[in-house]
Amino acid sequence: MLPSCAQLQENLQVVDLLPTENITSLEIKPRFKAKHDSANDISSTIEIKPSFKLNRHWKFGAEIPIARVGNDTAAAKGLGDIMVSGSYVDYTPSKVFSYGLAMELTTPTATDRSLGDGKWVAEPEIFTVWKLNSSFFIEAEYRHIFSFAGSSRRDDINESRYRMIFGLIGPDGWWFEFDPRYTVDYQNPGEAELIGEFELGTMVNVGSSMYVRGGWHLAGNKYSYDWELMLGFKILYL
Repeated sequence: MLPSCAQLQENLQVVDLLPTENITSLEIKPRFKAKHDSANDISSTIEIKPSFKLNRHWKFGAEIPIARVGNDTAAAKGLGDIMVSGSYVDYTPSKVFSYGLAMELTTPTATDRSLGDGKWVAEPEIFTVWKLNSSFFIEAEYRHIFSFAGSSRRDDINESRYRMIFGLIGPDGWWFEFDPRYTVDYQNPGEAELIGEFELGTMVNVGSSMYVRGGWHLAGNKYSYDWELMLGFKILYL
């Protein structure tokens, strides 16, 4: 993918960065996540994410992870939990404020216990986007995450997530995002977590883009992970 950056042309429009933009695409995302860095408990995943635009408002998609999870003593690899999603957006390029509704459903398809949650998990979401100008936007999002079926031997999930995205779009097809998110765990009262993520990306040509994304645990007594690093390549207008 890196040599393909040579195809970068000036004045390319950044496409599909705003959460309210609606486009058919295929995304491939290698991801490395340290659950417990000190114990060398690290997972590596390749996620395949197709998204299908039905019309200017509706889009459906899926996320299929192929994962390896392990530490110094044991490891497992195989299919993870598949997620399907749908969203409704109200957006036109001229609008200053846009909004959207989304739902993600994670299915317990993992081929090994350590590769998934063992639960059916629903994640309804509402978000709004404030487009200050052609180069800067802010998104605010609320999402509730809860399990409603699955293995009785696995932990239930009941969380709320509050998220902000600050996005800067460069003049030559580059973009940068800062993405803090705060999660409150109702299943384990008193546990909460603040995670900070960033994303730096570029349009490669009019039909593809690539980015690098990183995240860290910043604060709180709930630990989703210590750090993660992800590369992404997206093909647009399929």
